[in-house]
Amino acid sequence: RVRARGASAWAPRFGAAAARRTRAFAAETCARRSGTMLTSRVAWAAAAAVALCAGRGGEAFSVSRVSRAGRAQGARAPRRSCVSMVKTQSDVVGAGTQVDAHDAVLCNREINLRQIDAIGFDMDFTLAQYETAFDLLAFEGAKEKLVTEMGYPEAVRDFKYDADTFTRGLIIDKAAGNFLKIDRHKYVRVASHGHKVLSSEDRKAIYRPSFEGTLEFKGSNFVKMDTLFHVVDASLFAQLVDLKDSDPAAVTKDFATMYKDVRACVDLCHRDGTIKDLVAQDPKPYIKEDPNLIPMLRAYKNAGKKVFLLTNSYWEYTNVVMNFLWGNDVENRDLDWIDLFDVVICGATKPHFLTDPYLNLFRVRTEDGTLENTDGAPETGVDEFLAKGKVFQGGNFRDLHRMLELSSGERLLYVGDHMYSDVLRTKRSLGWRTCLIIPELEHEIDTLNGNEELIDNIARLRREQYEKDLRVDDMVTHGDVDEEALSALDEAQAKIKEELRAANEAYHHAFHPTWGQLFKAGYQDSQFSKQVQTYACLYTGKASNLGHVAPLRHFRPAMDRMPHELET
Repeated sequence: RVRARGASAWAPRFGAAAARRTRAFAAETCARRSGTMLTSRVAWAAAAAVALCAGRGGEAFSVSRVSRAGRAQGARAPRRSCVSMVKTQSDVVGAGTQVDAHDAVLCNREINLRQIDAIGFDMDFTLAQYETAFDLLAFEGAKEKLVTEMGYPEAVRDFKYDADTFTRGLIIDKAAGNFLKIDRHKYVRVASHGHKVLSSEDRKAIYRPSFEGTLEFKGSNFVKMDTLFHVVDASLFAQLVDLKDSDPAAVTKDFATMYKDVRACVDLCHRDGTIKDLVAQDPKPYIKEDPNLIPMLRAYKNAGKKVFLLTNSYWEYTNVVMNFLWGNDVENRDLDWIDLFDVVICGATKPHFLTDPYLNLFRVRTEDGTLENTDGAPETGVDEFLAKGKVFQGGNFRDLHRMLELSSGERLLYVGDHMYSDVLRTKRSLGWRTCLIIPELEHEIDTLNGNEELIDNIARLRREQYEKDLRVDDMVTHGDVDEEALSALDEAQAKIKEELRAANEAYHHAFHPTWGQLFKAGYQDSQFSKQVQTYACLYTGKASNLGHVAPLRHFRPAMDRMPHELET
C-alpha cells in the first residue's frame, strides 16, 4: 500500500518535501541499524514506519520502534557495509529537493551554517579541479629534469604516466620503495614494491606488528599521499624503483634518495614555470569548467558570510586560474573575481600559515604583482586596513582571524582537498570547521551502486558463516559434540571462506585493480577513511556542491553504531 501511494501518501501530514526527507531519514536510520543500504522498496516501508510513529507520538520515536514498525510494513534489510550509507545520506543533503549522489554534501560532525561567520576555500584541487593534462605537464617536466639535472639514465625518458595506477590515501615507504594501503588499525592490507604487488607472505614479513609494537608509519621514511598532487610523484617513483630492480647498474642511488630527487624535480616544475606558464597561456586544456562554482560563492557572500581564499599558489597564477573560473578568456582577464571574496591570501605556505604566528603579511599590488610591507592585520580598524587592498601574500592565522573579525575558530568553515594542510592541521591547531573535497567520490558511489548484487552476496555469505559459528559454539559449550556434524560444519565453513575470498576479490577489483575501495581496507575502514571521519566535518566531491544546500543549512550526521547496538 505504501509503495503504491509513494511520497504523496504523507503529504497531508508532512508536505511533499518533508515526506521526502522523512523517507531519507528512515532509510538512514534503518541502514545504520542493520549496516545496509536500503532498496527503494525498503526505504518506502521504513518511511511508513517513521510516519506511523511520528503520527502517534510526534517526533519522539525510538530507533527500535522505527525498526519494529518498519518490519511490520515489510522492510527487510540485508546486512551490508555501512560505507554504502553514502548513497542513502545523499537523499538528505538538499534543501527540500532530491540531490544526485554525485552532488551530495556528506556530514561526519554536526555543523550549523547559521553559526558560521566565515567560509574559506583553497584553490588548487578545490575551487579548481585539474584535468590529466595538468599532471602530464608535471610528469614530463620532472622526468626531463631527472635526466638532465639529476643524472638518471636516458631510459627515464621512456616512462609513461598513468593517472589511475595509484590512489590518494596510500603511504609511500621511501626507504623500501614500497606503496602501502593500511586500515584504521594500521595493519597493512595491500602493498606493492614499485608496480609489483607483494604477496601476503612478503607483506607480512616486512610490516607485521612485532613485540616492539605496531608500526606507526610516521617519520621521514614515510610519505602520506594526502593530495592528488602526489599521484605524479608516485608514478615517477614507482617506475624508478622498477628500473633500479631490473638494472641495478643503471640507478645506483638508494630508494630514499630517488624519492627525494623525484620530489625536488616535481616541485621545481611548479616553481620554474614548466607548468604554470603553459596554463597561463591557455587554461582550458588543464582546468575543468564548473558553471555552478561562481553562483555558489555568490550565494554564501549574499547570505552574509565572509568569504575568503587561502591558497599556497602565488598571485600571478591565482589570478590566471580565478579569471578562468570566473569565465574570462585569456585576452580579457580582469580583477572582477576579487569581489567574490572579503580577503584573498596567496602564497600562504600552508601548513606553516596555520601554526607559525610570526610569519609576515604582505599586501599584493594587483596592478603589477609587487608586494608592500604591512605590520600585520590590526586588531581594530579592519575596514580601513582592507580598503587599502584585500589581496595578500603570506601572513599567518592571526592575521586572517583579525581580518575576518572572528572570535573563535569554531565559527569558520574551511574547504580544501589536502588531508593534512587543509583539514587535519586546521582542525587540530585552530579548531576550524572543515570540509574535505574528494573528487574520487563519484567513482566510489558509482561502483557501490553498480555492485549491489555482489554486496548482497558477500553479506549473505558472512551471515551463513556466522550462523555456522553459532552452531559450533552451541555444540562445544553444551558438551554435545557430534564429530561427524562438526566435520560437516568445518567443510561448509571452508567452502564459504573460499566463496567469500572470490567475492571479496571481485568487489575489491571493481573499485581499483590493486588498491580497491578508497574508504575500505578489507572489512575495515581504511586509514584515509578514518582521517576523513575524524577531521572532516563535511566532505563532498567538488566545492560547488555546497551550492546545493542553503547557506544557513544545519548538517546532522548519521548516528554512530557499535557492533553491540546492531541487530544480530
